[in-house]
Amino acid sequence: MTIEKTGIPKNLVLTSGSFLNLLNTLVNTFGSAGESMIYQMGHENGMVFCREVVSKINNEGESLENLFVRVINSANQIGWANMVVEEFNPQNGKIKVVLQDNSFKQFCLRLNMPQCFFLRGYISGIIKELTNVDYQFSRSECYAHGDEHCSIRLVAED
Repeated sequence: MTIEKTGIPKNLVLTSGSFLNLLNTLVNTFGSAGESMIYQMGHENGMVFCREVVSKINNEGESLENLFVRVINSANQIGWANMVVEEFNPQNGKIKVVLQDNSFKQFCLRLNMPQCFFLRGYISGIIKELTNVDYQFSRSECYAHGDEHCSIRLVAED
């Protein structure tokens, strides 16, 4: 285990069962407010992650889309999902990211409902950090609904 100078472990690892239990506890205890909490945690983490990635790369002259793709590609290394940018049109307020090898797939199938609240927030946090525009979750495709893959569509708030 790597310990930072603060004495706090750099990484904490949860089993998927433990993580699912955390999600279920939030939702069962707080209902839709629990889902909102999970989304907000993802949003804040996405903004912080984006800031860290952008600070480490030379992005001078790079298009917003390429920067978004670079941050998403860096996020893929975390292991939540292999995220692929399918639509990027911030001028029209539309973003779509497909989640391949989604670590939440079995949760979605088992619970028969989407479980990507954290990733919805995470992606919206990344785009917020890059554009300073708030994006809201619009809709998704999900294994729980019988779709062939998961995707997250975000639209800019008015």
